[in-house]
Amino acid sequence: MKKNIFIIISIISFYFTACEESFNPFTDFKQDYGVACILRSDTTLQLLSLTKSYPDNLAAGSVPNFLFEEGADVRIWYQDSVYRLKDTSIYSSEYEDTLRYYFSKKFRIDYLKDIELEILLNTGRRLKAYSKTPDEILFKNTSEVLIPPVNKSVVQLYWTVQSLQYYYLPRLRIKCERNVNGIKEVFYKELPIRYETINGELKPVFPKPSKNPSIAFQMDAINKFLLDYSNSLTVPSEVTIHQILDLQVITFDAEVSRYISVSNSNSNNLSIRFDEGDYSNISGGLGIFGSQVNTKYTKLRFLENYIRGYNFKFLYDL
Repeated sequence: MKKNIFIIISIISFYFTACEESFNPFTDFKQDYGVACILRSDTTLQLLSLTKSYPDNLAAGSVPNFLFEEGADVRIWYQDSVYRLKDTSIYSSEYEDTLRYYFSKKFRIDYLKDIELEILLNTGRRLKAYSKTPDEILFKNTSEVLIPPVNKSVVQLYWTVQSLQYYYLPRLRIKCERNVNGIKEVFYKELPIRYETINGELKPVFPKPSKNPSIAFQMDAINKFLLDYSNSLTVPSEVTIHQILDLQVITFDAEVSRYISVSNSNSNNLSIRFDEGDYSNISGGLGIFGSQVNTKYTKLRFLENYIRGYNFKFLYDL
């Protein structure tokens, strides 16, 4: 369970922003509730964060890091079924605290489906939200199929646009494997689109959510990434790189896309914060309820001589 949850958190982080006053912050307060839930198509593990703006039964001036709301009845309607979410907790080394979530491992979403959320709090208050999962994208025939491409300095990929309101997040990864104590370990390395000089140091730049239905990876960036990775290994030939690259495009539904647009997120990881100024589609509370679907492109392949030139082993995919 912990391993799967951390995979989700690496893509979506949840925060709740409460009001701060110079005097007793819990005098004449307004209790608000924040919801963050983005359903996914690539896993059956669905997570929901439910927090409140003020703690119960705490001394004035004490502000804990996380104000999880316990004991709520959390239900999601998807197609002809209703799923009730349970709560769990994990320890996050990043925040040095225990994070608590509601979760279900019983369904994954598909294209163009209605989704509905209803939360009944212990106080009797109800929070509701509705959305619709995104439409499918199709990759165009003009998308690149080889790395390195013939007589080109960029690797470009294009897909169809079904709605002008969707935001997209492309990710390009190489699939690697190696033997560790006789056991095969499979892992992935994400490729940057380019490198930029930041504070005097050359740093990789990765894709960010946008409405652009295409992405371009500079070959200079891919070359540098592979060279740096090879140089970081004592024996590069102990790592095998697969022929087919893992390209995924995450499509966010209309509700999440509106949130991204309003929040002007400049990160390739989507972080959700709540306050009165943020976009919210939660009736009776604050936050966001929506969905994302992942579409894979499987035609992009490395040339064998190119990978072996960095002293890696090469594996053809059937």
